[in-house]
Amino acid sequence: MKNGKLAAGILAAAIALSPGAASAAADSVIQLNYKETSLGSSQVVTSGTTLVPLQQLAETMGYALTWNQSTKSAKLIRPGHEVTLTAGTVNATVDGNASTLAEAPRILKGKIYVPLVSAVSLLGGKTVYDKDSNRLNIVDELRYSVASTQGRTYWVSQKNGDVFYSASVTGKPVLIGALPFTDLIYTHSLAVKNVGKGTELLLLTDNHYAMFNDFSNSYQVLIRNGKILKQMDYHYMAKSYIKAPLLKTGQLYMTDGGSVQYINADGSPGKLFDLQSITGTEGNYTIEYAAEDIILARLMTSTQLFAIHTASGTSVNLSQQLISAGDRKEWDRADGSDDFYLTKMLVLKKREGNVMTFTYATLPDGKVKTVTYTVGTQ
Repeated sequence: MKNGKLAAGILAAAIALSPGAASAAADSVIQLNYKETSLGSSQVVTSGTTLVPLQQLAETMGYALTWNQSTKSAKLIRPGHEVTLTAGTVNATVDGNASTLAEAPRILKGKIYVPLVSAVSLLGGKTVYDKDSNRLNIVDELRYSVASTQGRTYWVSQKNGDVFYSASVTGKPVLIGALPFTDLIYTHSLAVKNVGKGTELLLLTDNHYAMFNDFSNSYQVLIRNGKILKQMDYHYMAKSYIKAPLLKTGQLYMTDGGSVQYINADGSPGKLFDLQSITGTEGNYTIEYAAEDIILARLMTSTQLFAIHTASGTSVNLSQQLISAGDRKEWDRADGSDDFYLTKMLVLKKREGNVMTFTYATLPDGKVKTVTYTVGTQ
């Protein structure tokens, strides 16, 4: 695993076509900064003009959208930009100034559709159509992502890491902080989890596969009433293999690979667990399970799985305790980057009350064994 900052840069740069000059076939792929979006499957091409659902386009370009049913108008907001469109007219406003679309937005199948090229231009982007590959690309340099919960809205620029906040979907975005990067190579998804009492956990995450490895990157921000309480981030690179499904709990936490920060029910930062100090083993960890009473943390340089008991702050090396002495002669030499071992390592399968059930396979014959661990008996 590598734990470090992502290299800056994005493969961009294309000559923008003027609004109305780019059109595409009905089956064309629509991309954002050369990454495929869901817009292609929703497009409608009529009289040489590509129309797309405004809601999808707004989300793709990082805009919060509100719809006024009585006026049939939509307001789109992101940092530094506000656009108003109305069904049935080409007239629009951009940051309070009059503007126009190539065609009037229209309502189709209960959704408002807009002409893609001129709408993208109003929203601050550019479009390029490659006839040979039948791809239409939206170039959006600021690359904002947006997420909302409980009426509160967040934006993150994937170009410079700026984090913006608004207490309402129609409010002006306010800069509240920045994430520790200058430009992201890969597009990260943005999600927000409501913790309660005005507190949210903001997650900017990327998981992708390349060159037989799985890459996982995450920036986590705990925010209360527009104020950042805590930030953490991790960057993993691990051998790709078929993984067992992880058991889910309702426990919220943040991690940087070396420590875990629990989040209390009232939204405040809870206990901080320094994994290296607790386990006495240096390295970076992935979190495979987190509950109120226990954490399962995997040391990435090996296959060792540790149980962290949250009440006492003590740890148990489950790989040593649950794998029999005879089987462990081989497992003690296991390499965490070798997929032969990764597919056979100790894995949590279920939890019933305090009893946790695990399986592992012997080396080298691969015979699967089932073992249990009872929480609270340490």
